[in-house]
Amino acid sequence: MNEEKLEQELRDYFHAETKTIEPPSDWWDRTISQVIGQNRRIRWFGFMPARLAWVFVPLLILFTAGVVYAAGSVIDEIFQKYTGNVGKAGFAQEMDLSQTINGVTVRLERAYADNNVVLLGYTISGPADYFTHGDKLTTVDGQSLPGQGAMGFKPGSTEVFNNWAPSERVAVVDTFDTSSLIGVSSELNLNLTVPVQDWTNPGINAPVVGVFTFNFSVPVHPGILFDVNQTAAAKGISFTLRNVEISHYQTEVIFQPFMQDIYDSRANPIITLTTPSGQSVPYSAGGFLRNLPVYYFMGDFSGEHGEWTVTISELDYPGEITETTEVPGSGGNVIEGKSGPSSSLSGPWVFHFEVP
Repeated sequence: MNEEKLEQELRDYFHAETKTIEPPSDWWDRTISQVIGQNRRIRWFGFMPARLAWVFVPLLILFTAGVVYAAGSVIDEIFQKYTGNVGKAGFAQEMDLSQTINGVTVRLERAYADNNVVLLGYTISGPADYFTHGDKLTTVDGQSLPGQGAMGFKPGSTEVFNNWAPSERVAVVDTFDTSSLIGVSSELNLNLTVPVQDWTNPGINAPVVGVFTFNFSVPVHPGILFDVNQTAAAKGISFTLRNVEISHYQTEVIFQPFMQDIYDSRANPIITLTTPSGQSVPYSAGGFLRNLPVYYFMGDFSGEHGEWTVTISELDYPGEITETTEVPGSGGNVIEGKSGPSSSLSGPWVFHFEVP
């Protein structure tokens, strides 16, 4: 996909309430990787069926907040469908928090937390259409939780979601990173601040109809952390798998800092996780955790015992970037680029560890 086509698609989705089919889970990752010449991928949770509330441009994450009706709310449906075992097994806590300002109500309906992530499900209701930008999640002692991505929905696809309340305009599942928090125990005490904006004229400078705040607690579902500290070498390149953390929502695979030439070449490791039951799971996203490369594998594998395998099958090298442009609104964090032919280097680099 070329730069002009991607830009047009983003613009079309952002300004129109269109129906869409469910794309492959790695759609965004594959699409952006074709036009961005960098390996610092962000976490992304792709667009879902229903009329999309907005498009989330990388690193320009639009956040919302929001409450609970009963077990038949649209947020419950979304958690059941898109948060894996967190929703299906009932790990998410039902909330009963709402705030109304200028005729607009924000309702916080679901919350889930583990050592890696906080998930929040919420709706915005009122007489018009709304979106949010720049909301913040902090602990009561002032530690900030970075936003990781979100799924946004608007009513209009009843064959997918049937439980919209009459005044609901937006439903969202939002994610925040908890991995850097200090002193996490069995419960997180959190503060959420949400500026809601009028969707009539979408954009960062759209009128703010109210700033909503919520203070709440959510139990922490502890993950299982394994210190692997194993090195694999092939083709003159070494990788060291440092830790693996398994939770109900995802598994994180954390490496030692890569060799400098891997960074400089913008190489992208293609990584697969194989569980003891034989499931082979490609990574859904990657990024950096305290300057360490980290890759995320979606799904609840906490009940898997025996030998696990992490495999880097190859390194993908993007072609030399010949032209770059900044993505509007990203503050210089995201660059679109035209590049020449790509190449790859096959490994494999293989790591094994036991989960008792």
